[in-house]
Amino acid sequence: MDSKLRYFLSEFQLSEEEVNLVCGLAAGKEYKAHEVFFQADRVFDYFLFIEEGMIRSYRIVDGNDFTYSFFLPGEICVDFQSYLQGIQSNHYFETLVSTRVFRIEKKKIEALFNEYPRIERIAREMAEKAYIKAVERLKEFQTESLETRYLRLIENQEELFKAAPLQHIASYLGVKPQSLSRIRAKIVNKFY
Repeated sequence: MDSKLRYFLSEFQLSEEEVNLVCGLAAGKEYKAHEVFFQADRVFDYFLFIEEGMIRSYRIVDGNDFTYSFFLPGEICVDFQSYLQGIQSNHYFETLVSTRVFRIEKKKIEALFNEYPRIERIAREMAEKAYIKAVERLKEFQTESLETRYLRLIENQEELFKAAPLQHIASYLGVKPQSLSRIRAKIVNKFY
C-alpha cells in the first residue's frame, strides 16, 4: 500500500490497526487521461483517494459543461451529497491526466464504524470539510472579483494549471474562456 494513503490516514491519529483495516478495504485502480469513469444518474456509493493524477467533476446543463470541482493527489474524490444521502448524482467525473486511485466502498467502510469510532470520525470530518469548502466557494462567488478568485486558485492549487484545460478552469470560476483570458492578460501586465 502506498504511503500517501497511509500518511493521509495518520493525520487522523488512527492506530496502526485502524490504518491497516482501512488500507485493507482500498482497491487500487488506474484510469487513462480523459476517462469519464462515473456517469450522472447513479449513486456515488464509494470514495476515491487520489494517489496520482487529477480528476474533475462536472455537470451538463442545457448541453453546456460546467466544472464543479477539481480533485488532486492526496485528496478524497466523492460526490458527498450522493454518497451521504444515497441519491443519484447529477455530476460526471473524469480524469484530466493518467490517474491512480484507491477506491473504498461505502458499505465496507461503514461496517467498521461501530467497532472503530475513530474511523467514523474520518468520514464525518471529510464531510464537514467538503461542506465548508462549498460554503467558502459560494461566498467567493458572491463577494469577490474574478481576478481575486483566479489569483486564489493559482495560490492554492497551482498544479491545476499544469493539466487542466483553460475552458475547465474558466468554467470552474464561472466565466467564459475569453473572460478568463482577459483577466490573465491584465494580471500579467500588472505584474510584469
